[in-house]
Amino acid sequence: MIGKKDICYGALIGILQIFSVVKADIEGWEMASGELYQNVEGAYSVRFGKTEYTVWHRKPLTWQNAYDFCERYNSSLVVLNEREKIVKLQLFLVKNNFVQAQINDDDPGFIYWIGGNDLKERNKWMWIPINKPFTYTHWLVGEPTRSSDQRCVEMGDKALGRWSNSPCSLKRYFICERSFKSVRQRIEL
Repeated sequence: MIGKKDICYGALIGILQIFSVVKADIEGWEMASGELYQNVEGAYSVRFGKTEYTVWHRKPLTWQNAYDFCERYNSSLVVLNEREKIVKLQLFLVKNNFVQAQINDDDPGFIYWIGGNDLKERNKWMWIPINKPFTYTHWLVGEPTRSSDQRCVEMGDKALGRWSNSPCSLKRYFICERSFKSVRQRIEL
């Protein structure tokens, strides 16, 4: 009979294997291009290449409010359509302690809205900021669910940044992205 200790050991081995894959995937990636800096209280940014990502921790918002907030400042909810982008962003979140367990549905934990949903057509997942269907996915096992109210995509600490679909009305932290050439503006909630 398999006990809890065996399951925990198996899970730990799985996590270590994932970290070794992530480490191998980012060899040659210079951390200097991924240095953390704080824009304003509760907003942290990092630059990878010509793209700036801002992680918002000041006030959780619904998916639509997060989308509108990013748009207001010449950015968009992050589009994670490439494996390399997901790996770099997740490594950044882990390195800077932006991951922790969610306590309950009222606690946003460190779960982030990203730019995908299926609001236009049921079960056709789209990157709304670029109006394109998902071509690469990073779903958590068992996701997306077919629940009628879970139409927006969140990325969380579950299984190292895997995605799940959730009700768009939940309040979550969020990640915006924009071309680094955009002029930085002071942003306040």
